[in-house]
Amino acid sequence: MSHENSQHVVVVGTKPDIIKQAPIYHELRERGHDVVLCHTGQHYDHNLSQSMLDEFGVQEDINLEVRGGVNDLVSGITAKLAQYLRGFAERGGFPITYVHGDTTTAMAGALATFGERQALVHVEAGLRTLSPRPEVLRGWIEQGADLDWASFREQSRDRASWSRGSREPSPEQFNTRVADAGSDLHAAPVELNREFLLDEGFAPAAIDVVGNSVVDALEQAIAGSDKNQVLERFPQMGDGSFLRFCVHRRENTTNRERFNLLMDAMESLLEQGHHVLFIRLLGTESAIDTFGRRQWLEDLEARYGDALISTPVWDSYLDVVAAMSMCAVIVTDSGSIVEEANVLEVPCVTLRFGSDRSETFLAGSNFLAPPIDKDLMTSVIHHVFEHRAELSWERVYPEKASAMLVDAVERRLDEGSLLISEEWRYGLTARKR
Repeated sequence: MSHENSQHVVVVGTKPDIIKQAPIYHELRERGHDVVLCHTGQHYDHNLSQSMLDEFGVQEDINLEVRGGVNDLVSGITAKLAQYLRGFAERGGFPITYVHGDTTTAMAGALATFGERQALVHVEAGLRTLSPRPEVLRGWIEQGADLDWASFREQSRDRASWSRGSREPSPEQFNTRVADAGSDLHAAPVELNREFLLDEGFAPAAIDVVGNSVVDALEQAIAGSDKNQVLERFPQMGDGSFLRFCVHRRENTTNRERFNLLMDAMESLLEQGHHVLFIRLLGTESAIDTFGRRQWLEDLEARYGDALISTPVWDSYLDVVAAMSMCAVIVTDSGSIVEEANVLEVPCVTLRFGSDRSETFLAGSNFLAPPIDKDLMTSVIHHVFEHRAELSWERVYPEKASAMLVDAVERRLDEGSLLISEEWRYGLTARKR
């Protein structure tokens, strides 16, 4: 496998895929590589797909147009992508496929390349969830509304407070493990991800810590964003007091008890005098209707007026970044937003039982508010809000991640191949196809 006959197939399927894969696509093209963008069709609404493609200056070369539930997506993407990749090989080329993170598209993409025995680069590899040790979590729950901030903050930054093994977020933790199992190059964002991969037995030489391409995407978005556009729509955000509140994970939006706790916590924050920017994603909208919260939300909007901005997810990533940078605290169950908050220097609270971006806990930019006790959740969020001025941290994701990733790919091509073998793993032979 050489530079000359390699085709770089950058696969996207979701909004985060597009945001984080676009910088890698551009980096490959700028270096003169043969690159195609393959969209699986997993996300197809304009504000989750086409608007992102437009903003980041990329256009799909092929759309597999796969639709349906999880199993439909997995089987459809695997079959269609494998057929597409097979075409390159039949014409004498050697595809190098890039999948991102922990999406269904990433997992199915790994299945497709593994079946074809073709090279796979896993962008944002090694995402594994750290959750509080049982005794730590029980201590937080017992404190509830009387949470001791100093102790909580110290425990949050202590690696000894955390343990591995969570199956949440689901299905993301399943997806990322499958994708890693089929990868030839694990492009890990931080050293913690490398540690997880090594503990699971992956070859050290197959892992490169290359940062997170979200940094490259954010730099572009920050340069092009205009806070005034957001303030024209929502002038009340100008005082920097808003909490950006969003939930969309399946484990939160398909579980009645958890979702109701989360919504009750948001209402309690409003009752305490906080201002809330409530972003409603597709899963949020479904849960609101499924669990009978639509009238409750309308009543909440009427009661709190300008103190509550309730809105569907926005089309423009530039506006999203501008709004996040103006918020006091970001409260979310998202993984990607946790990364963005770390770079934007806005403190974050994660509404889950752990995080697969746990490096942000250890850095002190992110704090956990598990959806098990309303008093605990509101207490964590309120404390982070009250102490936000004293919070500081070193950014955990370095600049120029896309360049580092492509450097890692090119180095392996110079060695002869990306594909790994047992002989290579033992150092008995050079990389070869």
